[in-house]
Amino acid sequence: MSRQYFGDVITEPVNASFGTITATTEQILIPTVYTAIPANEPRAGKVYELTCGGTCTTGLAGSLILNARYATTITTPILATSPTQQYVPSITNAPFLFRGYLIFRSIGLAGANSTAIFTGKWESGGAIATASSQTSVQLTSSAAVSVDTSIASALCLTVTFSVAPSVIPFWHCWRSLN
Repeated sequence: MSRQYFGDVITEPVNASFGTITATTEQILIPTVYTAIPANEPRAGKVYELTCGGTCTTGLAGSLILNARYATTITTPILATSPTQQYVPSITNAPFLFRGYLIFRSIGLAGANSTAIFTGKWESGGAIATASSQTSVQLTSSAAVSVDTSIASALCLTVTFSVAPSVIPFWHCWRSLN
């Protein structure tokens, strides 16, 4: 007989858009208060899913980098980093969708003695009536990363644009899959 798990929305989706991202420095896409992970909650095999969407507007051609961290701020440890992906210029209100999975592989004693991996994908629209102009960015852990699950933390997903964008996350869904 197998165990039965029920997917659970950990934080309710908010009823308003998140702040507009216009900077060319690393910025948190969804505030970590909405992707919180309580202390000692993860266990080996635990899977969290972050899904979010909104719009992305670009001016000049540039690049996008995504980072995923097990932290409440832009600090270490980095779970996954995407390659630098170029995007096309002059995109207005293109929809974007991000989906990512945080998986705990092992749980150890207090301190950075547990391991986790992350895999995710960003998709956003391109120039209208222009083939292959959408932006697709994948990121995944190259190896299991040591994390400390004995303290409260969060999934910190960040974006870095090389040219000032206008990215507006409209919604998010942060849930436990098991």
